[in-house]
Amino acid sequence: MVWKKCMFLFIIFWCIFLLSSSHLYAGEAELINLLKKKGIITQQEAEQLLQEVRSETQKEKEDAKKSITTEIKADLKKDADKGDFLPKALKGFKFGAQIFTEWNAVNRFDGLPSNATIAKNSNQFVLNRGRFTLSKDINDWLGMNITADLFYNTDATNATNGAELRLKSAYANMKFYGTLTMVGMVPTPSDGYDNSIWAYRVQGKNLLDDLGILSTYDLGIVNQGVFGGYIDDEYLKYASKPFSGKWGGYMIGLYNGAGSTTSTGEGNENKVVSGLIYFRPFPTVSVLKGLQLAYFGAYGKSNKLSTVPGQTNNYPNFEVNMGQVSLLHRYFGVMGQYYWGQGAATGTEDNKRVGYLAEGYVRIPGVEKLRAFGKFYNYDPDTNIQENDYNIYVAGLSYDVAPELMPFVAWERRDNSNNVAKGTTNAANIDYNKYQVGVQVKF
Repeated sequence: MVWKKCMFLFIIFWCIFLLSSSHLYAGEAELINLLKKKGIITQQEAEQLLQEVRSETQKEKEDAKKSITTEIKADLKKDADKGDFLPKALKGFKFGAQIFTEWNAVNRFDGLPSNATIAKNSNQFVLNRGRFTLSKDINDWLGMNITADLFYNTDATNATNGAELRLKSAYANMKFYGTLTMVGMVPTPSDGYDNSIWAYRVQGKNLLDDLGILSTYDLGIVNQGVFGGYIDDEYLKYASKPFSGKWGGYMIGLYNGAGSTTSTGEGNENKVVSGLIYFRPFPTVSVLKGLQLAYFGAYGKSNKLSTVPGQTNNYPNFEVNMGQVSLLHRYFGVMGQYYWGQGAATGTEDNKRVGYLAEGYVRIPGVEKLRAFGKFYNYDPDTNIQENDYNIYVAGLSYDVAPELMPFVAWERRDNSNNVAKGTTNAANIDYNKYQVGVQVKF
């Protein structure tokens, strides 16, 4: 074992050191006594010299002890980081966790008289995420990842169960020719890319996930790579490496389409093709190295049968197109998205829909751990209906106490203007103001 080797070397070194230091002190003492006998130095001078020798010898011992202790601690930490102290079966495992929890209050408006929905306010503590990840590199090219998280079942028969644990992802990852291939319950491209730029998933979901258009994980196979290797290490201090190709990168996969949250699994024989490609035009320009242009697309059929009269035996079309531009810097990050498409991964219609988003954050000068952030998006779930869109506004502050801990406060507003009349697809979507005080903890 490594610790036995370190302990053996430690003991041997100290034996040699103590013997040599004792001999050194004895030799100097004999010389001083000889000088005193010859009358070259007085008794007082001899005692003073002996005291100085003792002090110097003791100081050398203390310095050597500190040096040895520091070296051994460094060696032990290096071995511990490599997992040398673990049983062979546990070596290479990595464990991570993430918690999103908050207090929020939602004040809903009454809506229009023609709207039959009764607005209800709320005031509650909530746990939005409790996630656990276990991964292992089996060898240089093969690994695995399993992620489980807590959720609240909304089914009538299970609504009283409280928080339950479910499998969010489970996949094998294989490295071939500088790319990464994942097979199993794997991530979809859009959500991971958004999270690499936008640091506030703790406040609310990313656009396509929030709108219920596309799941963040699904059963399938996906390949991911970069163009020109990865960008410099300085940039990677505040950026996500998987989406930090020097000149850009890609992520493309083939999925069932049902997503990880459905209990029915694959509902048809169709597969959804989903892909992301992004470019970094100025990787060597300091202020612009974080500029990225991206396109995301998904094409296939919904996983549920249509409810449109005359089409109940068909699976609705499902199509996503999204253009994105973002700029990530040490002191700020901004992103814009424009979405157009039809249907949803588990929708029962294939209405054409559009949406656009702008979001960003900035570190406060002089207090860089303090960040102000904001988000706005507009969404129209059916372009064939007039005055059917709505707006979401978000503003907040966060403080980076540590890389693992970020508390935040936020205000969110939904504004339908006059677009909540009964009969539109937004009939139940009443305006509201939402106030949040929460925290993100991760490691």
